[in-house]
Amino acid sequence: MTTPTPIEELETALGAALKSAELSGVLAAAWDAFDLVERVADAVTWDGGGDELEAMITAQACSAGRWLLPLPEHGRPYDLPPVPPGAAALVPHVRLLRLVQAALDRVAATEAGEGRTVLEQAAGHARSGADALAAVRAQ
Repeated sequence: MTTPTPIEELETALGAALKSAELSGVLAAAWDAFDLVERVADAVTWDGGGDELEAMITAQACSAGRWLLPLPEHGRPYDLPPVPPGAAALVPHVRLLRLVQAALDRVAATEAGEGRTVLEQAAGHARSGADALAAVRAQ
C-alpha cells in the first residue's frame, strides 16, 4: 500500500469537510493547500523550467488566499514534494487549487455578510493562482 501524497491527503480532507458541511475543515484544508502550492510555486520560480512571472503570481495568489483564512488549529505543514520538470508535474497542483476554489465558493454560499465576502475573495485567489500555475510550463 502506498502512502498518499500531500495533494491526495488535501483532496481527501477537502472532500470530507464538504460532505460533512464542516466549515472549519474546509478552511483548514484550504489553508494547507494554499501553503503547499505557494511553496511549490516559489520553488518553480527559481528552477528555470517555466515562466517565472506566472510562478510568482501563483505564489502571491496563494499567499493572499491563505492570509484571508484562519490559521488551522491542528496539523503541520506538508512536506514539499519534489516537482520534476514538465507541465504534467504541475497539473495536480492546479487541480488542487481548483478544488479549493470550488470548496470555498460552496461554503461562501452558506455564509452572509463579511464572512461570505472573505470566502469569495479567497476562492478568487485560488482561481487566479490555478490559472497562473497552469501557464507556468504551458509552452
